Amino acid sequence: MSFISTIIPTLNRPVGLASAVTSILKQKHQPDELIIVDQSLDELSYKAVKDIYSTFDVAPKLVYLHEPKVRGLIEAKQRGVEVAKGDIISFLEDDVVLHPRYFENVASIFASDQKILGCCGVMSNQKSGLIYEYLFRLFHRGIFYDARLNAGKIRDCNGNGVLIASRFLSGGISCYRKKVFESVKFDTLNDFFMLEDIDFSTRAADFFGTEFFFISTNLCLEHNMSPINRLKLYARWLRKLRENVLFYKKHRLKLFSFINFLWLLIGLLGESIVMSILSRSFGPLFGFLSGLIAGIRQKVVK
Repeated sequence: MSFISTIIPTLNRPVGLASAVTSILKQKHQPDELIIVDQSLDELSYKAVKDIYSTFDVAPKLVYLHEPKVRGLIEAKQRGVEVAKGDIISFLEDDVVLHPRYFENVASIFASDQKILGCCGVMSNQKSGLIYEYLFRLFHRGIFYDARLNAGKIRDCNGNGVLIASRFLSGGISCYRKKVFESVKFDTLNDFFMLEDIDFSTRAADFFGTEFFFISTNLCLEHNMSPINRLKLYARWLRKLRENVLFYKKHRLKLFSFINFLWLLIGLLGESIVMSILSRSFGPLFGFLSGLIAGIRQKVVK
């Protein structure tokens, strides 16, 4: 049986973190180790976790790293990987609630085939309209093709789901064999945040082969999207565009990649205009333009 280490980066979200940890401790099949990388200046999150642990007789080993000097999601993940003892590394966000069979299904997936190197799950509370889904599939082509949206529609949290090969794995609901991190490192040089997960999984798929990475419709959780630390509309769109440009620069192949990129930009421009109208703010549109310029100007560090 695999040894599972679960890593949760957190920053100023003691309430959300408490709910996430509670859902982990309620699992019939718990991970063997829970690593929390806390970047908060205070100890509210630490106290919340200790209080929860005191109410459970059986719980995974707690490794609590209170490190305010660690800045950013990628550095926090990297710090967690450095201390993890498990041969399976599971990443979770600090505002999720797991399905009761989440880790039972994680263990089952990796035990079923030693060739599986990584997988991610689906959000059971993910909601998107038919028009959005159609447009998302229409504009995400080639190197931007993303199977995660379709996977969420066929989820089966009770263990009867399927595995779908994918280069894009969602970071806050992903699991990898630890040996992946021996060959592929997080990108700490290009200031990724929103797309750090698909940048990492794409490079892992390029190194090992796409056929070893999957979306599992068995792995289900609710993502409650805490408003704490969320970027405002302008900043969100600026970062979104800048990171999409950087992703293209890092992973472009030939002419078709450029065509895919231009096609995606058209779709994102349309989305930013719609969001600006709905929010009665120029934030999304101005963020799109600023992010596009910033991404074009920024040099990719390898």
